[in-house]
Amino acid sequence: MRISRAVAATAALLVTALAATGCVAVHGSSTPVEALDRREAGKVLHDYEVQNNQAYANRDLPLNARVEAGSLGALDQAGLKILSFTDPRGNLGKAPITHERPEFLIPKMIGWPKWFAVHSTPNFNNAKPQLLVFVKANPDAVWQAAWGPTLQSPLPELKKDADGYLEPVAPTTSGLAAAPGELAPVLTEFLKDGKTRAELFGPDPYTAQLRRQRDEPIGEGFVRQTVDGAANQFPPLAVRTKDGGALVLFALQHSIKLTVQPPRRLGDVDPSTLTFLAGKPTRSVTEHRLSEYVAVVPKAGGKVQLVGWMYGLVGADGE
Repeated sequence: MRISRAVAATAALLVTALAATGCVAVHGSSTPVEALDRREAGKVLHDYEVQNNQAYANRDLPLNARVEAGSLGALDQAGLKILSFTDPRGNLGKAPITHERPEFLIPKMIGWPKWFAVHSTPNFNNAKPQLLVFVKANPDAVWQAAWGPTLQSPLPELKKDADGYLEPVAPTTSGLAAAPGELAPVLTEFLKDGKTRAELFGPDPYTAQLRRQRDEPIGEGFVRQTVDGAANQFPPLAVRTKDGGALVLFALQHSIKLTVQPPRRLGDVDPSTLTFLAGKPTRSVTEHRLSEYVAVVPKAGGKVQLVGWMYGLVGADGE
């Protein structure tokens, strides 16, 4: 089972005492503050685990939508629809998913939205570490899990202040190999031909696999069209690393269309894809997918390394 979940909209600063977090945000303030302390972050994680396990046990999409948003929410909402179609009995009787040895990574920020991350390992067999990110859109909103990529490599050491809080990095920050806001469009260009801005990225097996899929030949009479793009509806998040670089979360969206030429017809379609279709397609099927990434971005002149990702089906069309 994939662990994942949520994202935020922008809100104006308010003169508000945050009873839930013990933090005060003042209109016009130029002082970065953390949105919660580690004890409160632990409670957010616990409440999320309880509700999300319940959502998966009962295939409860509305409950999942209350605790998740963003790219993680999009992936898990689609995942629950697929499970409701392919395995409607639910997860009743299965052990709940929890996050072991959580490390809470909390940036100090000005205004809203605010966010924090949990670096931990889910408790199922052979699980890899995960970066689970919670976002709160405004003082009156609830915390929702918005990102949840699986880590394939250790995280770099992050820059922390004397109290252990992180330093956020803006999407347009200069002095890096690429600004956080540039990573999604640049990776999109690279996926198109495997050459554009190829020098920016260090080798990683996931991107190499995506490139192979785009170049692999398909059977005679079949046409495959792939459109990759930045998922701009999920703005990137970034924090400073100890060496002056940045750790960045960003997302891409992908549409892959397979069309057959008459008199050929499509063969069997994967049940996951059928979840989103009104009937069985005969001429073409388009899968819409979403991917999240964790990137280590060095200072200008270095190579970006993708150290974590999540990829999933979020919709489909057929003819």
